[in-house]
Amino acid sequence: MHTNPSIFKAYDIRGVYGTDLTDETAYRLGRAYGQFLRQEYPRQAELTIVLARDMRESGLALENRLKQGLADEGIKIINIGLSSTPMMYYAVLEYGVDGGIIITASHNPAEYNGFKLVKHNAIPISGDKGIYQMRDIVMNNTLEAQNLPILETIKTNTLQDYIQNVLTYRRKEIEIKPLKVVVDTANGMGYPAIKAFLDNFPQLEVSYLYPELDGNFPNHEANPLKEETLLDLQNKIRELEADFGIAGDGDFDRVSFVDNTGKTIRPDIATALLAQMLLTGREGAKILYDLRSSNITPEEITRQGGIPMQTRVGHSFIKAQMREEKAFFAGEFSGHFYLDVMKGSEHAYFENPLFVILKILELLSENEISLNTLTKDLFIYAHSGEINFEIERPKDEILADIRQEFSQGNLNELDGIRIDYPDFWFSVRASNTEPVLRLIVEGKNEPKMEEIKTRLISIITR
Repeated sequence: MHTNPSIFKAYDIRGVYGTDLTDETAYRLGRAYGQFLRQEYPRQAELTIVLARDMRESGLALENRLKQGLADEGIKIINIGLSSTPMMYYAVLEYGVDGGIIITASHNPAEYNGFKLVKHNAIPISGDKGIYQMRDIVMNNTLEAQNLPILETIKTNTLQDYIQNVLTYRRKEIEIKPLKVVVDTANGMGYPAIKAFLDNFPQLEVSYLYPELDGNFPNHEANPLKEETLLDLQNKIRELEADFGIAGDGDFDRVSFVDNTGKTIRPDIATALLAQMLLTGREGAKILYDLRSSNITPEEITRQGGIPMQTRVGHSFIKAQMREEKAFFAGEFSGHFYLDVMKGSEHAYFENPLFVILKILELLSENEISLNTLTKDLFIYAHSGEINFEIERPKDEILADIRQEFSQGNLNELDGIRIDYPDFWFSVRASNTEPVLRLIVEGKNEPKMEEIKTRLISIITR
């Protein structure tokens, strides 16, 4: 048995199938997860989880061994089959179970696979909240196979239930117009969800790029945060003179938008754009945004009557802060958009890309102007986007040099460092998943942004 301990990361478990993780890893993880849940819920005689997988070729083999590991710990399974990650989260809430696992490596290349894990109400299990504990069990414990019967229920209607839940957020007074939409799901799990959702609006004219589920990603990487992956979508929008475009990542927990001219609408701009609609009837509600976002995001939330709250980067941190602050919505620079989803008195905070698509449709229908026009006044600052650096010097030494160089600014150490001045700000933080530093600079204008960016690059690379 070979399992690379480095696959156990801050937010999930992810590595190269057959090298970093194997079918045996999946079996041992099932055992470890079962033991973890028994510690979390010691008074429950029976434990049940939702199990799902994406379209990667190694998913079925991993699922089979994972199920046996869960069975050998006495865990019952509700298997919802092929699924996006948000649909798995929804199922955990809807079925009132004790946890959930989806077998996925998100936007990683074809040779990767992995696992995302949650507890009751889709509460994420992060590194120091359980993943590292499971790592130690997988790597160190003797786990002899019991080959107990697999206690599994197959659910085939979860997708339609999930779609109907999203449709409950529809504003009935807004009639969706006959818009022209292009969707690029990059052979990932976005297609089944978006197709089933948009089919509720037959007045839409929808064109799909790369809808076939194919874990080899034969057309392009399933990562809409990379501008180059949006080229086909942008070209098709221009060719068809479409109203807007939608792009999803591999497991469809992220979504990006492209306007009618082919211009990418950054997720922080999308959060600012949605503020008016989100806050209608919810004045005073809290909306979270991560510290990489443009200043226009909190400014627009405030202007629309909401309370903006800054967060650190990472879904587990954002969801925990949403729960603590009772926030209705959160937008992350990476394209994760989170919603407070309720079932009875229970709250779950998780990604809901279909909800965001619904709100874009409503905005365009209500305003009857183009997405380019709607967002034009939100691109008022010069934003660098995220720039990555593989570093040779120690990270702490680089950050100390930056603090000294910009000592007159307002220092924020919520996540790495963010330093604000009246006419610019920047963020420098270490990645949680890669050995890189990530830099973002925003200025009141392009020359100021470029000046500060040049100074920072000089410090980082010296």
